[in-house]
Amino acid sequence: MAAALPVISNFMGNRYEVAVQDLLVPSILTLVTALVPAIAFARTWRHDKLVALVAAMTSALIFATDYESRLDTIYPILKIFNPLPKILDWPFYSLVLIVMVLFVSYWLGRLAAFIVRRQKWNYHDVTGGLAFALAVTFLLNVVPLVWTLAVEWPQFFYKPPALPAAPAVSAAVAVKTTAKPDIYYIVLDRYASSDVLKSQFGYDNSNFLNYLTDMGYYVNNSAHNNYPYTTMSIASTMSAGYDNDIISRFASSSEQTTIPFNETIRNSPVAADLQSMGYKYDLVGNWYETSNRSDIADATYQQTGILTFMGQTYTLNNFSKNFLTASMPWRFIDEAVKIGNFTLLSYNNDGDVDMHHYELSTLSHLADAPSGGRFIFAHILLPHDPYYFNADGSLSNNPNGDNNGKTIKKKYLAQLQYVNSQMKTILTKINTNSHGQAVVLLQSDEGPYPTQLNDEVFDEAASSGELGNGDMATWSPANLQMKYGNLAAYHIPAADFTSAAVADAADNANVFRLVLNSYFGYQLGYLPDCYYAYPNGKDKPIYFTDITKKLTGKDPDPRCLANGSVK
Repeated sequence: MAAALPVISNFMGNRYEVAVQDLLVPSILTLVTALVPAIAFARTWRHDKLVALVAAMTSALIFATDYESRLDTIYPILKIFNPLPKILDWPFYSLVLIVMVLFVSYWLGRLAAFIVRRQKWNYHDVTGGLAFALAVTFLLNVVPLVWTLAVEWPQFFYKPPALPAAPAVSAAVAVKTTAKPDIYYIVLDRYASSDVLKSQFGYDNSNFLNYLTDMGYYVNNSAHNNYPYTTMSIASTMSAGYDNDIISRFASSSEQTTIPFNETIRNSPVAADLQSMGYKYDLVGNWYETSNRSDIADATYQQTGILTFMGQTYTLNNFSKNFLTASMPWRFIDEAVKIGNFTLLSYNNDGDVDMHHYELSTLSHLADAPSGGRFIFAHILLPHDPYYFNADGSLSNNPNGDNNGKTIKKKYLAQLQYVNSQMKTILTKINTNSHGQAVVLLQSDEGPYPTQLNDEVFDEAASSGELGNGDMATWSPANLQMKYGNLAAYHIPAADFTSAAVADAADNANVFRLVLNSYFGYQLGYLPDCYYAYPNGKDKPIYFTDITKKLTGKDPDPRCLANGSVK
């Protein structure tokens, strides 16, 4: 019970973005953590229940809460006295720490027993009372957990509806036997619009945008994303519309999560339709749940949170990863365990810098490959903080979102300039190898956090407050522009952007409708421009309010419903 409390507490604190499936690894770790003191003090239990109870609770809580940092603390000291080969290094010192914790916990139990006897309290009553208090504490935590899981259950297993069938079915089927252009959907996370960069950062991004224009891209300098944050924004794009189905099913639920948005991306209706027409789906992902895995991708390029057990590979999200790498068993599995070429157990988790290099180099390698018949979704966590990169690609000595070294806005701009330079190389390759025929959708999912960037101060409480319980409609116009202004540049050779209807369709919600209509015989209607915000913050991530008027100065289209969906 004691070992389970940190898992329950963390789940409840992050329940809006953690699925029930994500409890599996922490639950296994909890069981292992609980078994160690249970076995260690089993004999003591027969002779003195109070000593065993106090010792087991103490050691279980120590093992279950940030064990890894404690090991890091004693490691340099123990290393001096007993250097070992790498494969034995951390497991040996981890075993030393376990013995130390059990020893100290046992004597704390003895001290507790001594105090009870010294005070002449009823020994059995104290033991029973302590066990009862622990059970009550556990129940007070587990009952809300069970209730939350019961209410949220349908959200954990959500699957998005398929796209409307193309009326010109024969044309869509015919694509299987004709040349199919590569389709790249590249998301640069938190990349602000050129208008915002100029007005709020004092930065002219015309060099990069002119490069895109010269390459034949249609660039919308005043674009806005339709939803405020990554999950619902990319879900909207990957389902070629607004998040109507999710909102209609779950907006009134008392407990809401972002899981349906993630599941929409993992089971993208757009990707599924392209696969049905003979496309291969490649995902270039990262640690974030929107793109760390896919249920339908033909190939996934991602090296963070990858757990291999008995030859089977599992992708862990942040909730599971954090428990794994802070757990007692972690240092016993840190080194890969293999029999020949067969992997019994291993774990790979690239750091952020390596992850960014891997994302960009993988996208570059895919651009080098023979062109045609591929759908490539790449979610690049740049210029998203932390700000690791200077403009020239060198690593910053002050990557945190603060004013150390240089102001936070300059750090953001340096990382933006770095990703600009990388994208120029990659996009040139795509254009050259496809002979200018590849479809490239280059956009951002959201703008940067204005409480960080506009104040030029990193304030964790303030930035968390953006997803707190405040009403986003009360934000200042500048803050809304920063959060919603996004990069939107599209290379769609078959689309005639001189047409007002086509140009209007070049946005997050409509752009795949434009691609499907232009290339594959679909006749999907284009949806109006609607912009939605959170009135209740992260606790209600499927509940929206319309901010079209405040964001754009224009009255919303009658088809824009106030709840975040569209007629």
